[in-house]
Amino acid sequence: MDQYHYNPLPPIAELGSTPPFTRLLLLAPGIGRYPLSCSLTIVDIQNPPPYEALSYSWGRESAVGPLWCHGRPLQIRVNLDIALRHLRLPHQARRLWVDALCIDQSNIDERSRQVRYMRLMYKHAARTIVWLGLRTPGIDEVFQLSQIVADIRNANGGSATTIKDTSMGPVEQELDIITEILDAHPQVVMQLVDFFDREYFMRIWCVQEVVVSAWCLAKCEDLEINFMSLLSCMIHVNMRRCSVFAGKPLEFWNMIYMLKQPGRSNMPRISEHEIEGSMGPMYHTLTGTRDFQATDPRDKIFSLFGITDEGLMPVLALTGVLSSNKNSFPMRLLKRAQRDIADFAQSINKTGPDVDFGRNTALKADYNKDHMEVYRDFTRFMMRKPPLMLDILSHVQHIGNPVGDSFPSWVPKWHQPRSASLIGGIGVYLSGLCNGHFRYFAVLQDSPLAGSSIHPNTLSLDGYYVDRVVLLSAVIDTSVEEMVPVEDLWNQLFSTSFFLLARHPNTKGDLPQMAFCKTLSAGFLGPVATAISHDLANGGENLGQKYRAQAHADAAAYLSLAESNNSTLSPVEFASLREAASRGSLARFHRSSQTFSYNRKVYLTQNGFLGIGPMIMNKGDEVCVLFGGRVPFVLRRMHDHHVLVGETYIQDDEIMYGKLTEGVRFRNQLPTMTFHIR
Repeated sequence: MDQYHYNPLPPIAELGSTPPFTRLLLLAPGIGRYPLSCSLTIVDIQNPPPYEALSYSWGRESAVGPLWCHGRPLQIRVNLDIALRHLRLPHQARRLWVDALCIDQSNIDERSRQVRYMRLMYKHAARTIVWLGLRTPGIDEVFQLSQIVADIRNANGGSATTIKDTSMGPVEQELDIITEILDAHPQVVMQLVDFFDREYFMRIWCVQEVVVSAWCLAKCEDLEINFMSLLSCMIHVNMRRCSVFAGKPLEFWNMIYMLKQPGRSNMPRISEHEIEGSMGPMYHTLTGTRDFQATDPRDKIFSLFGITDEGLMPVLALTGVLSSNKNSFPMRLLKRAQRDIADFAQSINKTGPDVDFGRNTALKADYNKDHMEVYRDFTRFMMRKPPLMLDILSHVQHIGNPVGDSFPSWVPKWHQPRSASLIGGIGVYLSGLCNGHFRYFAVLQDSPLAGSSIHPNTLSLDGYYVDRVVLLSAVIDTSVEEMVPVEDLWNQLFSTSFFLLARHPNTKGDLPQMAFCKTLSAGFLGPVATAISHDLANGGENLGQKYRAQAHADAAAYLSLAESNNSTLSPVEFASLREAASRGSLARFHRSSQTFSYNRKVYLTQNGFLGIGPMIMNKGDEVCVLFGGRVPFVLRRMHDHHVLVGETYIQDDEIMYGKLTEGVRFRNQLPTMTFHIR
C-alpha cells in the first residue's frame, strides 16, 4: 500500500497576512498493541481547538509497525511509537501536536516555514507533555524525591523558616534542608543522577518547547509529575556530578527552572530588554546550549530563534550598543530609541507571521543551506551586528588540523561539544578594546550588514601582531579527580628548576612561578568562574581588583606548599608568600587551573610571555590581537592568509586589559594590519 502523502498547507499570500497554518493530529482511541491510527487537520495555530503538544526525543530506530494516517501507513520511530501508545486514550480520541507528524519532514520549504512558527505550537497548547521514556526501576522514588525538593524550593524557604539560626539567609537555609534530605537518600540520589542522563535532557529542540510552554507535564508511562518539579533538582544533581568545565546541559536546565519560577526575579539579568518568552541575547543562549545535541546540525542555530532577543525581536540586532556606563543620559536616550524602533517593527510584523521587518537572513531558518553555510553566515552576522564584538570567535575550538577542512577555520562547529572552557566569551577581558572602555570595536572588511560578502569563506579583520610561540607543553588532559601537574608542565618549558625563583622581565614583578600558576587559571578568571552568582551580580566596580587579588592568593597557596619542602626563598620572601597564601585556597587554585587549562597547552613566546592556548597550536604560531576581541587569538600564517587556531590567554595585564590596544590606536605603538583568515 502507498505511504501517506501530506496535503499541502495553504500557500503564503502574495499580499496581506497569512495565518500561521499547521496540522493537528487526532489520535484514535485504542489499547495495548492495537495498531496506532490517526488523522491530520490543517488549522490556524493562533485560533486552534484545544490540544496538547508533545515534547520528546526522536531517537533513531524505526518502529516495527507504521502509524496509520487516514488509512495509509506512515513510518515513525520507536520512541514516538511508545509515547503514542501510552498517550492514546481507550475510548476517545486525543488531539495532539507532534512535530514529526504535523510537519511534512520531506518538504524542505515547509520545514523552514514551520520552524518560524514552532514556538506558537507550544505557546498555544493547553499543556505540553514531556515524554521521558519508560518507567524503569527507581523512577517512582525519583519522582517522589523531586516533588519534595520542589515543594521546598517553591515555598522559597518554606519549612526552612522553622529554623532558628538567624545568621543564615533563606536561600542558605533552603539549600541546607534539601542537602540534608538528599544525603538521607543516597540510593535515590544516584538514580536521580542517572535519570538526568536520559537523551531528552540533551536535545536542543526540547529547550524551546519547554521555555515557551505555559505548563509542562512530565510522563514516564503512567507516572506523572510537573516538569518544573523535576528541574528543581538540577542544581543539586550538578553539585554531585564531576565536570571539568561549566556549561553542560543540566546547568542550562537549572537556568530554565530559575527563569520560569515566580518570585525568582533576583536572578542576575543577562539581557537589557524585557522580551516575552526570551531567554536573553542569542550569544548567551547559544553559549549555554553549546553541548546540546540535534538530529539536524542546523537546528543548533534554528532552534534558538524562538527563545532569544534577536530571534523574537530581530530589529534589536541592528541597534545593539555597549557601554561601561549603562545609566548615563545618552544611554537612556539610546535605549528609549531602541524601544521605539522595536515597537515600530513589531507593529509591522503583526500584520502576518511571514512578515519579518528587520530580520537578517542569518536569523531565518533555511533548510536549503547546508550546516556549514548556516554556521558561517550566522557567525559573520554575530560579529557584524552592532556593537561589532568578536566574542563568538571564542567558540572556535578545533580538535584536529583546520587546514584543508571543509569549514573555514573561523567558523565554530556548533554541532560539536566544547572541548575547553571559554576565556573570551565570558566578558572579563578587553584585549582588543582598550583600557576600561569600549571605544574600539571590530574592524571587518567585506562584511556588509545586509547582503553577502564577496568572499564568504574569508574573514578579514584588522588588528596587530604581538609575538610568536617558541615553546609548548603537551596537551593538559588531567581528569576531574586529578590535580594539574604544575611542576611537570613547567619542566616541559624551562630547563631551570621550578624552585629556583629568579625573576623574569615579562612577569611584571611577579615571581615567574607565580606568573606560571596564574597563567594556568587564566588570571583572575579562575576565581571568577568558581564564585557564586550572587557575588558576581553584586561585585560592582571592585570585581576585577577583588578577583585579581584572589588569583594571586590562590597561586601563593600552591607555591607556599610546594616551596615549604624546597626552601630557596629568603625568610622575608617566604613569609610574604605565606601571608598571601593565608588569604587563598589551594582547592580553588586546583579547580581554577583545571577548569581553564583542560585540553589546552601552556606556551612561552619569543619575548618571554606565558600563555595558555588551543590544544592544536604549534611552535611558530602567532599571538595576535584583533580589534573587537576580548582576548588575543592564536593565528597560523599560511602562504597568503592566516588560519584561526583559537583564543588564548597571555599573562600580561597591558595586553589582556586593552592598554596595549590603546597605545596602538592612540600612539601607533605597533603597526596594525588586516588579517585574512580562512
